[in-house]
Amino acid sequence: MQTTIPFITFIIDNPTIPLGAALIVLLLYTAYLHHKMYRFTRGKTSLSLEELMRACVDGVAKIEERNELISKHALLLDEKISHAIRNTQTLRYKAFDTNSSNQSFSIAFVNERGNGVVISSLHAHDRMSTFAKPIENYKSTYELTEEEKQTLDDARNTHRATSQVNEED
Repeated sequence: MQTTIPFITFIIDNPTIPLGAALIVLLLYTAYLHHKMYRFTRGKTSLSLEELMRACVDGVAKIEERNELISKHALLLDEKISHAIRNTQTLRYKAFDTNSSNQSFSIAFVNERGNGVVISSLHAHDRMSTFAKPIENYKSTYELTEEEKQTLDDARNTHRATSQVNEED
């Protein structure tokens, strides 16, 4: 009581027909691939595949040279920016009890290495004095007031914070 499908029986009895159909499909696919290879190697200006590959390799070499120049330039910019004054800090305060407002101030102008200057201005009722103290590695050869030390500490902390953000990138 076995039923067979007539189509499967026909294929089993005549195996050359499906093999011929598979051969035709393979020939069509080979012709398609041949056409694609011909179009690929032909190029727009009839360059051979070898010339096309050489042009690509030369292009990659030029890109690598350009990347090397960009890397050197970036390192130079990093060196220059480390000398630039950044993240200046200002602190306003009341220097004398006779003044009723915060007219006095201290400003720290330092670079990432802690080199620069602290400028302080003390405002009294009858006079105003301005002082500049050189800073090297966040320290001065002159005695610093508490306000000047605070502005330097704020500048150092800001530099640390910005350098940590840059390192995370």
